[in-house]
Amino acid sequence: MSFEPQRWIGVLLHTCDQGEPLPPEARPVGRAALELRGEGIGVVFGDQVVDGRMTGLCACPGAWEAVADVPVFALHDRYSSQTHPEAFQAVLDSAGAVPVGNPAELTQLCRDKLACQRHLEGHGYAMPEVEADPARFAAVLDRWGSGFLKPRYGALGRGVRRVVPGDDLPDEGEGAVLGVVEPLFLQRAVRPPAGWAGWSLRVLVQRMPDGDWTVATRVLRRSRKDPVVNVARGADVRPAEEVLAADSLRALDRLCVEVAWAMADHPWGRWAVEMGVDAVVDHRGGFHVIEVNSRPRGRLQTLAEKDPTRWADAHVEVCARPLRYLAQLSR
Repeated sequence: MSFEPQRWIGVLLHTCDQGEPLPPEARPVGRAALELRGEGIGVVFGDQVVDGRMTGLCACPGAWEAVADVPVFALHDRYSSQTHPEAFQAVLDSAGAVPVGNPAELTQLCRDKLACQRHLEGHGYAMPEVEADPARFAAVLDRWGSGFLKPRYGALGRGVRRVVPGDDLPDEGEGAVLGVVEPLFLQRAVRPPAGWAGWSLRVLVQRMPDGDWTVATRVLRRSRKDPVVNVARGADVRPAEEVLAADSLRALDRLCVEVAWAMADHPWGRWAVEMGVDAVVDHRGGFHVIEVNSRPRGRLQTLAEKDPTRWADAHVEVCARPLRYLAQLSR
């Protein structure tokens, strides 16, 4: 291969999930890899890593090129590990000592919604009350008036539903992985803005090369009828800056950056590269963090599809930024 990068970064993907790849220019992550290539950073995609040397695909203009046994300085984890946990662990075991961007410890902390909330509460952040004991579900719901029943290890809003006193309150249900039952917990509902069933924000925070955190995108989802406020269920999606005032946006940004620092307050914290902070807006315009995700999607793709002229370049940048941060750690 004629391209000789100054350093290689690997992106972990479950290759069986990917199908036949489109040309790099056809997808934001491919264009990001081409952009990084121009900066001397090689990006290899795949799931074959042995003792820090990786085999997979590298973006070239117009096509993907197979590369073998390249030495990767770090790995960025975008593997579907909840669906394929055994295969993912085998990849990590084979990779050796190579560090992982968004390490397994962060993923596990974010995935356990109760542990994540307790961690943030320990750093001084107030969040809507939770109850994990099914024997107390009915009593606390009577006191709250309404809440959300959630899978403890859920993702992408699967299995979440609003409940009120008198509703059925099971202690287990399906979560992120279809067919897999997990414990449920209750989280107190926040009163939404007048005339709406719910306003929910996904704020993508990412590392800059200097190690600081920056807010990359703020996407607002809102619905007049559905309190779960899920895009797949028809929620309206738009840039938060189109709706929220400038002062509110600054307050939101400060909160999300502080949350990112708190989540990365661990010995492995320097390898945390991006997070999706989920917050809801109350009837007074205040923000309440409800969870943090280590596999953020940010819904920027939805905005880019609706208005590519405005958002396509931003989508490429959020794909490139974590890899650029990992690359600079090798210097």
